[in-house]
Amino acid sequence: MMFLNIEEILSDLTSKQHEGMKKSYSKENQTYAVIGVKMQDIRALAKKIGIHHDLAIKLNDLNIYETMMLSTFIADRDQMTFDLLNKWAKRANQSSIIDQGLAHLMLQVKDYQKLLEAWCVSSDKDLKYAGFTTLSGYFRLESLDQIDIHFGLNMLTDIEHTIVTEPLSIQNAMNNAVVMAGLHVPHLVEKAYEVAEKIGYILPLKARNSCNIQSALDYLNRYITQPKFSRVAKIKEAK
Repeated sequence: MMFLNIEEILSDLTSKQHEGMKKSYSKENQTYAVIGVKMQDIRALAKKIGIHHDLAIKLNDLNIYETMMLSTFIADRDQMTFDLLNKWAKRANQSSIIDQGLAHLMLQVKDYQKLLEAWCVSSDKDLKYAGFTTLSGYFRLESLDQIDIHFGLNMLTDIEHTIVTEPLSIQNAMNNAVVMAGLHVPHLVEKAYEVAEKIGYILPLKARNSCNIQSALDYLNRYITQPKFSRVAKIKEAK
């Protein structure tokens, strides 16, 4: 079945509503509506639709969490503009739409690094969150020969000096970027450790549990030697 109609898509999403997910996606002062659909169902729907850029724009304009997430999966990377990425990042309102959708799309857009750099130094908190969240993906996913080490070092230094002044959401995004730099970019390992030692423990966004009570330094020490979780370790293993 093809889903090329907004009404059909909303009907399909609503039929998969889950109250637990609605609570999970909702947050204080959010600027979007929430249906409450599991990520696996959103991804499955995206697979059925395929790439459909015009539909992606319409879905994002609905300002519903699930349709905005869905839009990042079906958008055409070759048609994405910086203006559209800015609009979608703002609208995502520092939510996991960035973490699980828009950041990955951003990394596929031509010359994305120019916008990534602008986001990371933006005075707009929604864009800054998007910047440092995407920076984590940049360190983890971009090929090593395409990573700008000078830029990476500058961002880690910026995190070191400014993290305590940022809202908790951006602190967590910055903290994760430090971990990703250390685990995945050989030339940034030393600086990542230096920054991790200085920033210490960052409070988690969600209630504390066994997975989020560790500092960036804890994560680096735990995973830096594991090829499954670290590109740095994988490179060393291959030598």
